[in-house]
Amino acid sequence: MKLKELCDDARDIGLEYEILVADDGSQNEAINEANSAINQMAHCKHIIKNKNEGSAATRNFLAEQSKYEWLLFIDCDMDIPDTEFITKYIYASQDNHVVNGGISIGRNIGKHNLRYLYEKHEAPAHTPEQRNRHPYQSFRSANFMIKKSIFMTIKFNECMRRYEDVYLGKVLKQYNYKILHIDNPVVMNDFENNNEYMEKIEYDLRTLYEFRNELNGYSRILELCQKIHQISPLCFLVRAWHCLAGKLERSLLTKVYPNTNILKLYRIGYLTSIYK
Repeated sequence: MKLKELCDDARDIGLEYEILVADDGSQNEAINEANSAINQMAHCKHIIKNKNEGSAATRNFLAEQSKYEWLLFIDCDMDIPDTEFITKYIYASQDNHVVNGGISIGRNIGKHNLRYLYEKHEAPAHTPEQRNRHPYQSFRSANFMIKKSIFMTIKFNECMRRYEDVYLGKVLKQYNYKILHIDNPVVMNDFENNNEYMEKIEYDLRTLYEFRNELNGYSRILELCQKIHQISPLCFLVRAWHCLAGKLERSLLTKVYPNTNILKLYRIGYLTSIYK
């Protein structure tokens, strides 16, 4: 993330602001040293935590340290697209409790990277129009603004190391807080390699199963696997297929030309196989 651009935007519109950046227990001295320059920027502060407690705990911690009425959360590996970024949020916040700006896919890195292919494939389902059809189920935490008083009431569930944002969307609905999804994305330009992404997907699916009761109704693949599990013959076939072909599918997904359709099959098979 380019903090200078954010600072310049905030200054140009006469906004009172602070930017807090937290390092979640990183042991990389080079990164910590580079990030220490943040403390030399006006209204900016770099905080190094003693240990990695997960993104939910870190976000809650940053909110506790903040001093203004509104909180703007942005993932550190995202880029800011233009100089209107903050202005769009301020305009949209007038009649809403939460504003979600979304994500766009930046540089084209071709057909070799599974994460890039998956994000491009899913992008049409995450336009502002699509997200506003199901505002709570579509809530994600990579780029959103929320009133501090509201956030401090609900916060992220620190027991969850993944899907804490999905669960927060559910909590926002329970409290009847209004969410508006707008076209104000941060830009994703960094994509992990295929092996790393597959490990992340498998971890996500295990987490999804662990918190299936909390996330019920907020995950399409969880709903699908629940239905499969209720039909014994179908569940047997899906598990048998994953047992026979899962390793091959995974191997293909980490090769030079991965395929998003194979990824769908693998995710369904993997989650159905651990479902009890």
